[in-house]
Formats: sequence, C-alpha cells, structure tokens
Amino acid sequence: MALGKTHDKINLLVGTILTGVFIGLQQDPFVTGSFAFGWLVSTLIFSPDSDLLPKARTGPLRLFLYPYSIFFKHRGVSHSFLFGTITRFVYSFLMLGILTYVLYEMDKIRFSPKDYFSFLYYWLRAYNYEFIQYKMLTWLFGGAFLADLCHIFTDHISSGIKKLIFWR
Repeated sequence: MALGKTHDKINLLVGTILTGVFIGLQQDPFVTGSFAFGWLVSTLIFSPDSDLLPKARTGPLRLFLYPYSIFFKHRGVSHSFLFGTITRFVYSFLMLGILTYVLYEMDKIRFSPKDYFSFLYYWLRAYNYEFIQYKMLTWLFGGAFLADLCHIFTDHISSGIKKLIFWR
C-alpha cells in the first residue's frame, strides 16, 4: 500500500495530465472544471483513505469526515472501485441533509430537510445529460471516480512491488 504523499503526487500528476488533455481537446470549460474539481476533492479531501482518521488538511471538514471514518473501515467498501465513490457521494448528500436539519431547527434557513430530500430526489430523477447542471454532476463524479481508481491502482502496484522485493 502506498503512502499518502505518494498517492497525492501520483494522483495530482495524472489529474493534471487528464485536465490538460480536456483543455487540449477544447472540452467545455464547465466539464473540464467539474472534472478537475472532482479529481482534486477525491485526491486531497475525500479519498478512499478518508476512512482513516480524517487528515489535518481538511480543516473544518474534519467534522463532516469523522463519521465516515467510523462507518467505513479501511480497505473495505471505500476501496471498492465501483462502490467507493458512490458511497462517498451518497454520504455527502446525507450529511448535507443533516446539516439542513440542524440549520432548519436553529431557524437559520427556511428550507426544511423534507424540502432538501424532495428536491434532491426529483432533481436526480429528472437527470438529463443535455442540461449543464447534470453534465457538470456527471463529470464531477467522473473526476472523483477516476481519481479513486488511480488511488486504488497505486495501492495495488505498490503492494505488488513490495511483495516482489520482500519475497526474494
């Protein structure tokens, strides 16, 4: 398994190259920005290793990430190439719902948790890639998903190299 700094370096290099390819192909700036943002968030803040104790660099987001580290154990579903990214997105939507509830109960917002979840349900149900907000969500998820794959791939390569070195 690779160290955190190794993951960061490899992911940032690959993410930079892919973003450069999108720019070179003159991809829509919203698509490229969403992809890059998803990649960066998945690399630096909410990675497959977020199930370890939340990192110091997450600042106030540690409060948001701490429950994730309790519910998801390392090398479990968080390192699943298919379900890892999905669970982090679902977790994020649920945490936003909890934040909505807290702010609503404190009378800081008028948008109730029921409104939030209803909006989220109907918004996702009406998914249409032709609209920019859905295109941006798709590429945000794609960036996060590919960054997670890069992370998992780095783990497998690192583990394979260590096995070769130590089993000689």
